[in-house]
Parts: sequence; structure tokens; C-alpha cells
Amino acid sequence: MDMLFSPSSAGPRTRPPAVRVAVHLVELDRFMERTDLRAGLPDAEWQCAAEIPSLPQRMAFMASRKFLRELLAARLGCAPAAVPITREPDGRLRLAGGAGIEFSLSHRQRWCAVALSTDCPVGVDVEPIQPLAGMAAVVKEFFPPVARAAFAAATPNNQQNVFFRWWTRIEAAVKASGRKLDEAVSCFAGVVHESCDRVPGLALAVAARSEGPLTVDWRLPSGTAS
Repeated sequence: MDMLFSPSSAGPRTRPPAVRVAVHLVELDRFMERTDLRAGLPDAEWQCAAEIPSLPQRMAFMASRKFLRELLAARLGCAPAAVPITREPDGRLRLAGGAGIEFSLSHRQRWCAVALSTDCPVGVDVEPIQPLAGMAAVVKEFFPPVARAAFAAATPNNQQNVFFRWWTRIEAAVKASGRKLDEAVSCFAGVVHESCDRVPGLALAVAARSEGPLTVDWRLPSGTAS
């Protein structure tokens, strides 16, 4: 067993265990071309979809849920519609029955990302890198000191990229830690995170509620990574 010596303690302390996370990224338009959204979704999710007035947003909701269910079904050995997903009082999705799989879902515009782990709670966030008004105000209110410093040091031409790189890390860390967005300034405490910069024009990050080393298996669509 790996041990670390702590000068403030009487003896060595155990090294935090390594954490493994798989992150699956999909383009929703392409996913909808190869799947039947009418199959694999339970009635409750059809009802949720019916309440979304915008057709593109409704289709994205259904496709992202179908993608999530297919990934979980493959691990659980059941049909996608039978995956026991529940919503907790704070709005977070969880697997019922202690299945031992932690997951996180994020979808924005035509992209959807799902993080899966059997080690600890995880969070994922995906955002297209695009013009956004009021970035400085968001940075001031929500960014932890390290993220504020990175944004302040960025050149004007690169501030947009830096903003979304850090914003996805913050969102992922908030989800993994169980905190709320108004606690974002402390979101990295007790959390490890990693970003993926391999898809042009896209910010993607994952976080895990752990202090151990993080290993991420990035499952990216073919033809999208640079």
C-alpha cells in the first residue's frame, strides 16, 4: 500500500485511491439519426419532454436521456427503459437501488456528455465556445481565485476560450461535490478535475469527488477530435 508521511501526524497516512472515470461525448444530431427515440424512454420522461415547448430543445432532451440510458443499460445488463433513474430533491439524477454506478449528464445545443464511474460521485459539463456578454460579471461572482486569475491573465483574443474552459470545470466540480452554484468559489475543495481540449470549439470537463489521482477515458466521436 502506498503511504505518505505527514509531518503533523504520528505516522504515515494512506495515499488517496486512484479514481477512474469514463466520459462519453456525442453529437445529438448524429445520435438521433441512428436511434429510435420512441423506444427506450419510460413514460415519465416522455411526459417531461412533452412539457418542453421548443421542439429542438425537446428533441435534445429526449436524445440525451436515451444516450444516458443506453450507456447505463450496457453496464447494468438491462433494457434502457428499465434503468432505475430517480431525481433527488435537489434535482440531481441518481440510480436507485444502490447499483454502484455514479453518473453525470450535460447537454448543450448539439452536444451531450455523460460521465460514469464506480469509484465516487462525478460531474461533467460541456459548452460550445461562443461569444457571451457579461463574462467579467460571471467571473467576479462565481469563479474561484485561481480561475479569476487565469481569466485576468488571458489576452482579449483568448478570454473567451479561458472563460469556457474554467466554466466547465466549475460546473463539473459543483456537480461532483454536491454543492450549489452559489458555492462555486469553493467548488474545487475535495475535488479533482480534468479538461479535454481535443474537440475544436468545445469546452469539456469532468470532476470527481476525491483527492486521489484522476484517470479519464475520453470517449469522443470519431472525426471530431483534433
